[in-house]
Amino acid sequence: MLSATLTSTVLFGQDATANQEAPPTEFSVNKEQQLTDFIIVPCEGKTKEELYKKTIEWISKTYNKPSEVIKSQVENDYIRFQGISKNEYCRKPMVLICEDLRYEIEVSVKDGKYKFDVVSLESAITDKKYDLTGLASSRTTGWSNAEIKKGWTNFKSNGEVRDQYKDTMPKVARYINSLNKSLHDYILNQNETAKSNDW
Repeated sequence: MLSATLTSTVLFGQDATANQEAPPTEFSVNKEQQLTDFIIVPCEGKTKEELYKKTIEWISKTYNKPSEVIKSQVENDYIRFQGISKNEYCRKPMVLICEDLRYEIEVSVKDGKYKFDVVSLESAITDKKYDLTGLASSRTTGWSNAEIKKGWTNFKSNGEVRDQYKDTMPKVARYINSLNKSLHDYILNQNETAKSNDW
C-alpha cells in the first residue's frame, strides 16, 4: 500500500510538493457529487510504447467498433475514446429511472504509468412512445451533460444533494473504476481476454 502511494506521488511531468496532494489511484465522488477528474495508474516496468499498444489492443477487444470508438490519438502519447454504457446514469425520484451514459476518456502514457482522464460524461435524452398495449419504447434523441453541479435542480436550497441523486455519481464512479481496472488488468495480462490469447 505504501509503495503504491509513493509511486503515485509523481504527477505527469511534475512532482507533488508539500502543498500538492498526490493524484488519486481510484475514481471517487465528493460531497458535491463531483467525480475525480483523473487518476494516475502505476505500471512498473512498462514502457510508454507498451502501454500505448496495450491500450489500443484493449479498446479493440472491449468495443464492437473500435475505429468509431477512438476519437483521436497520437502514437505513444495518448488515445481518446468514447463509449456508451446502457442504463448507467440512474436517479430515483419515486421509481428508479436509468438512462444510457456516454463517456469520453483519454489515456495518456509515460514510461511506468498512464493517466486515465474522464473528459466528459453525458446522459441520454430519450423520446418515449407507447403502443396500444401500453408498452413503452424509447430512442435516444440527444445527449445532456451528466455532471451534477451546484445550483442545478439536483441540489436542495441548503446545498445537499437531493435524495433521488445521492447514488447517481457513486454508481458512475464504480463504472469508470471498472473500465480502468479492465484496462489495467489487460496491460498486466491478468484478465481472461489476455489469458485466452496466451496459447
